[in-house]
Amino acid sequence: MTTTKLNLTEAPHVEIHSGILGANGGSNPKGESFGFTNYYMTKNGIPFIPVVGEFHFSRFNYLQWEEELLKMKAGGIHIVATYVFWNFHEEEEGVFDWSGSRNLRHFIDLCAKLEYPLILRIGPFCHGEIRNGGIPDWVFAKPLELRSNDPAYLQLARNLYREISRQIKGTMYQEGGPVIAVQLENEFMHCGAPNDAWGYTTGKFLTSGTGGTAHLAELRRIAEEAGIDPLFFTVTAWGGAAIPEEGFLPMLAGYAYTSWLPDQPASREFLYRDLHAVPMETVDFDSRQYPVAYCEMAGGMQVSYKARPFVPAESVEAMTLVKLASGSNLLGYYMYHGGSNPTGKKTYMNEQFLPKITYDYQSPLGEFGRIGESYDRIRSLSLFMESFGSILAPMTTVLPEGQSELDPLDTETLRWCVRQSEGRGFVFLNNFQDSAVMPDRSFRIELDTARGPVSFPYEGEAVLESSAGAVFPFHLDLHGVALVSATAQLLTELETEEEQVVFFYAHNGLTPEFVVAKSSVSSLKTADGQIQEKDEVYVILPAAGKNNGISFRTAEGKTVRFITLTRTEALQTYRFDLWGQKTVVVSDCPLTAHNDQLVCTSKGNRTFNVSLFPAPALELRSTAGQLGGLQQEGVFSTYSLELPEYKPEITVTKPAEKTAIIEVSPSWPAHVDDVWLEIDYDGDVAEAFLGDRLLTDNIQFGQIWSIGLKSSYNQLEQDKFHLSITPLRKGTVHTYINQAQIEVFEGVEIAVFHRIEAVPQYRAVLTAGRGK
Repeated sequence: MTTTKLNLTEAPHVEIHSGILGANGGSNPKGESFGFTNYYMTKNGIPFIPVVGEFHFSRFNYLQWEEELLKMKAGGIHIVATYVFWNFHEEEEGVFDWSGSRNLRHFIDLCAKLEYPLILRIGPFCHGEIRNGGIPDWVFAKPLELRSNDPAYLQLARNLYREISRQIKGTMYQEGGPVIAVQLENEFMHCGAPNDAWGYTTGKFLTSGTGGTAHLAELRRIAEEAGIDPLFFTVTAWGGAAIPEEGFLPMLAGYAYTSWLPDQPASREFLYRDLHAVPMETVDFDSRQYPVAYCEMAGGMQVSYKARPFVPAESVEAMTLVKLASGSNLLGYYMYHGGSNPTGKKTYMNEQFLPKITYDYQSPLGEFGRIGESYDRIRSLSLFMESFGSILAPMTTVLPEGQSELDPLDTETLRWCVRQSEGRGFVFLNNFQDSAVMPDRSFRIELDTARGPVSFPYEGEAVLESSAGAVFPFHLDLHGVALVSATAQLLTELETEEEQVVFFYAHNGLTPEFVVAKSSVSSLKTADGQIQEKDEVYVILPAAGKNNGISFRTAEGKTVRFITLTRTEALQTYRFDLWGQKTVVVSDCPLTAHNDQLVCTSKGNRTFNVSLFPAPALELRSTAGQLGGLQQEGVFSTYSLELPEYKPEITVTKPAEKTAIIEVSPSWPAHVDDVWLEIDYDGDVAEAFLGDRLLTDNIQFGQIWSIGLKSSYNQLEQDKFHLSITPLRKGTVHTYINQAQIEVFEGVEIAVFHRIEAVPQYRAVLTAGRGK
């Protein structure tokens, strides 16, 4: 272990001013507002670090949009982003389809109902791994230049924008709607997409565009002429893309695992740098005039036939922390919610080499609403940004020497940096890297700040586990408690009538510690931890878990409580408005909340616990199962819930090793919300047909294949599933010509099902009301 030191007393100060987007804010009729400085976004005039989640409405069953939006909201997403794919809506020239899961207006209205800000990405070119990047096939028969100021192409763009405008009329934020921003085009002057309409051979690509900012200016003029006039426009800014000077927020991308590079080198995305001053790559705008904003930070990755990466949840959390530490003040996940490509009238709509239907993307929320491991990790960081983002947003990044120049495969150097302002701030540590195994790392960090020296930990050293990341505060005033430093991570906070409660959590393998200035508190007490007096500070070693924590009486007479949850509990924490009060909920099952209802879902587990703080004033009831007796765990009131067991009726027959016929009974009880097929197989590619319809497919990349059946419920009565595996070949293929090309394979073909299981997803709704 080596002590690492950093002097912050002469750290550079960032001048915060209106920036180029300063005039692009605005209010809605309620008086709520969004705005910009050159460093961060504002919400109602307060610095704001939003979390944006990409969810393509047309890739999901419209009957479940509201449910999925509520899952996104519970997961910590503040703003939704979605593509409007031209070829999904005008597959045949002049015939627009806005029905069913293509109903853009219905999706926007649901966002309005849930008070969910929305960014529309309207093309004409979108990419999004869709056939021709979203350009309809019939356009290629026209004598025109795509993605240019060719009048014939601009007329098609005008027709498209007018149709979109008809669908979204009255939905701009300043009109009382949810749409705060619009993206025109995508990756313009940077890249195209495979030309799947070409048809003769693969490898033909659409143009990346011509005309630079002049073309984007024309698209903006056409959009505004059609009535599409948001608070601001966004533009993808990587790869040397064209960036207009005014009215556009440049947005960046960060991917570590890709489907376009089969042998990708170790990524630099997990190294710290000052992104506001020095972006990850050369860009065509002055980065100091805009907030650092990401619209495509990898929430997963779509596998392709040639490259099949698995994206671990640790990587999503690590990239979030690294971008946040490096100065990003808007974090957008692509994808946050996966889905399924609709089938076109004449062809499948996928991009070549990708699955025909599935666009699961290994995202936090998957193709059929699957909840992934990264969902909880993103939510825990979003809770932090909701409560403490206004403090963090104006802080500048300070790098210890050599951090931005590290070799990604350096497994010896401690990776860390600071965001600070006037001697207070946060230390960020990262111990994850793709393509490398990072060891558990002993560390001690010492800072010289304008408010005095700080060390992590106060004495001795601490250990950061392999693949972990952490954020430690220093010199923060938490409602009158002067927190000098902590080796526990801030999670969220809540105000009751009696006290302010601040929630932290302890990282696995890392002893939590609070160092508090004695002068700021008149008394403190704990029944669960240890308190040591050291000169002018108290050093507190809290017990992690759902307990009473540490209670402080501040010098001003306020009561403040610190609660330190475990890492597991932190990943189970939600914050909702419930039953007339803000409530922190810790649950071992996924939750959503709406209209004073707490919805609990649990895949495969019929018993679960829900802990509430504060407890509801009225009696808690469940729509299903047996709600157990109340148990007090420190400040939390914990309820147990047990639902009746259900075993789905399933019949599996295998006409051949590579084929399975499955019948699933749709006779689910009311407390079963969905049934999932879990399929463990070996092979190359697998397809799932329900009746004669290809429901979804799977390019094997080493993970269990999960298919949710809720959206196909009515079909289960009459149709069977047919699963088919295309074998994986291990051997040699010989080809020769004998009037025609002949292929002979020598080796082994692998196509086998190891497990096919139906797993119920239970559901119960908790409400609060008066007893009879």
